[in-house]
Amino acid sequence: MLDPDIDVPLERIYVPPSIQELKRSRKDRHGGGDMDTTLRAEPDVSCYRELLHRDGNPVNTIYIQGDPGCGKTTFSTKLVLDWCKAHSKNGASTLETFTRTATSTCKTSNPTYFSDLDTLREYKFLFFVSLRDYSGTMCNVSQMVEDAIKSIKLPWDDSVWEHKCIVLTDAADEWYHPEIAFPPPRDSACNCHKYRSMPQYLQRNNISNIITARPWKLANLIMSDTLTRLFEISGVTNYKTLAENVITVLAEKDGISKNDQQCKCIDFIEIIKAQSLGNLITVPAVCVQLVHQFYVGRLVEGSRCSVYMNMLDMHIAKGLQKLHIENFDTEEMCVNEIKQIIGTESTEYLRDNRSLVHSASALAFKTLTDTSKESSLVFAENTITNHMTKTKLYYLLQTGIITKKKSLALSSRKNVPYMFLHKTIQEFLASLYIAMNQPDIENILNTIQSVYCDYKSILDIGQLFIFTCGMCAPAAERLSKHITDVITCDLESKLTSNSKLNTFLSLYTTREAQNIIVDGFIEGLAHNQSCLQLTISHIYFCIDFNLNYEKFEYALNTLIDMNISNIISMAAEFLYSFQQESPHRLQEIISQSRETLGYLRLRLKIPCKLDLQGLKLKYLSCSGNADISNLDCTFMRACDISYLNCTFMRATRLSEDRILQSMSVTGKNIRRLELTVSTSMDLLCAALQNLTSLHTLKLHFNRLAGTQLYHLPESIRKVVYRFTKVSAQDVKSMVEWSKSRDARVCCELFKCFLIDNEMDVCHWMKQQDGIDITYFEIEQFSYYGQIYFSWSTILSK
Repeated sequence: MLDPDIDVPLERIYVPPSIQELKRSRKDRHGGGDMDTTLRAEPDVSCYRELLHRDGNPVNTIYIQGDPGCGKTTFSTKLVLDWCKAHSKNGASTLETFTRTATSTCKTSNPTYFSDLDTLREYKFLFFVSLRDYSGTMCNVSQMVEDAIKSIKLPWDDSVWEHKCIVLTDAADEWYHPEIAFPPPRDSACNCHKYRSMPQYLQRNNISNIITARPWKLANLIMSDTLTRLFEISGVTNYKTLAENVITVLAEKDGISKNDQQCKCIDFIEIIKAQSLGNLITVPAVCVQLVHQFYVGRLVEGSRCSVYMNMLDMHIAKGLQKLHIENFDTEEMCVNEIKQIIGTESTEYLRDNRSLVHSASALAFKTLTDTSKESSLVFAENTITNHMTKTKLYYLLQTGIITKKKSLALSSRKNVPYMFLHKTIQEFLASLYIAMNQPDIENILNTIQSVYCDYKSILDIGQLFIFTCGMCAPAAERLSKHITDVITCDLESKLTSNSKLNTFLSLYTTREAQNIIVDGFIEGLAHNQSCLQLTISHIYFCIDFNLNYEKFEYALNTLIDMNISNIISMAAEFLYSFQQESPHRLQEIISQSRETLGYLRLRLKIPCKLDLQGLKLKYLSCSGNADISNLDCTFMRACDISYLNCTFMRATRLSEDRILQSMSVTGKNIRRLELTVSTSMDLLCAALQNLTSLHTLKLHFNRLAGTQLYHLPESIRKVVYRFTKVSAQDVKSMVEWSKSRDARVCCELFKCFLIDNEMDVCHWMKQQDGIDITYFEIEQFSYYGQIYFSWSTILSK
């Protein structure tokens, strides 16, 4: 905290984290990819047993991912303290109480989170290893544990691994493999495989490995479904409770009454809502900072930039008070921009120490744009001294703007890392660096664009972009164009790549990118950048009740008006009666962007009549109450049509007929077609013969009769039935059809209901020559067997 005199036990402020398991969908697990690779599971994990066990059995490997400042290390620390408490005399004597609480944890509506110390007491040993301490030096976790034990002069015996253990390794994203050739030399202790993004762990039934990391580290990690679990920690279960705890600790020092403490808590939450800071308050590290600003009367209204300027000003003031000096600056600087940017009298410490601020900003920018993710947020001392003197580093440590990583790990003597107090502070300082170095703007922007250059990384630029909108309009305008260009390239890549045709062309990334640009525009207006001209070409109309929607809607429509003739993709979800005017806006954008609009996704519950005359659509997804006309499929590569029952969305029969008729005439370039509950099977079969480039066909709640399969064009390579009743004869017809093709064809039955004896079908399939069964599973469902079945044909040589 900012007040150096306040030092309280973790339990005084601690609020349990919100931890949810991320489960891969069945389709993804079976080798497909048309669903999200992970699905968030409900509800929150609320006790250690839920974390450490699956179906009553201990799990070998548990990954916990989360963004910076969300509470990964704090949760790890609390786990260590709880294990110690469970094994202490007090923990043992109160075991029965904790057991009663824990066993009811999952059954009550208001559980006591992670209070089941009896679960931790089952583990005889717990080893806490900070992986950053062994980054670049060791790759075997058991060796790290042994090294750490011996380093503190304790005896070591390998027999400890025969007992039930928890091996808790923190900050896997800050670890990298030693520079050892592959395959390693014979005398090397390393026996890692070629895939070296993670260290080696003991794989034993009696050992539970818990690994924390930022999401990017785990994004491409191959995980076993039976031996591993993946969780995400996303802040605390209740940020209001965290705010109350911090205010209570601060107020107790000043002797403030309980009633006044409650009033302060209410006032703080109201200010957060009015300031639209809800997305920041959920991050525990930032929440504590904002509470302290509020408590001392410095949480200013206005922009995020103003909030962070105040935060930094308070940190500098704290450092000066701590060292009993008037200022840190020992050198003059000719940076006039910093006075204009900071500007307010309330941030005098920030303005009067601009040399220190400039050095911190340079470090923030250089590390944030480091091509190595391992060193972009956590870095060594020599990285810091490339941008400032050791004296300035000492000053920044005293302010708390830069911190040394603390750890309860067995050994923390190696590779002691530094980091900014929170990533958002690093991003603010990096934006300040951009604003202070406008003469070098070309090199700065080239650096950013080279690091954040694809859809996987572009969303990471969000907070940096938002701050830049408040402080440097020219750079923000260029960055908005870069974000748009990256999203456009990603859409085009997914649409044209054969390897990605099986992936539903989700516009999720476009929605996130839109929200970043809109938030940046709002920040620019709040920080007096009234002439901000941002580029936005990917639009996603959707009501989000978590947002200050009126402010968001105004900003979005203003940006659309600025770019209305250059919209590239548009998704619209009109689900509420109060959106009756929205279709008119949709038609206006379509009419103005006829030359550029290539991607259109409609999910409509209210009537919506749209004229698509002149559009050169590459992708169309249509579900709900849509009445579309004048569709030209000449340029189309993928199409999804949903005709769902009245409980959900329904594409009108007229629209479906029009789409299929248009495909029949102009759809020769379509490579992927997906239909849900089609009522126009005759029109579909007629259209299929003319889709001469069709690669993938997916039918939901529908199937083609055996004879209808032969309407499929020669180009077809994949056919999928989902949620469809099929008979044994249907399956046999599909197999015989696939074998009749001259090219390799993949077929899938996903969650289909087999009305005949499934074992007879399975036996028949296994007797067939010329096919390779890639997956077969049966689940009993009501009166039918629900099957997951995929095969591909084997071409004769």
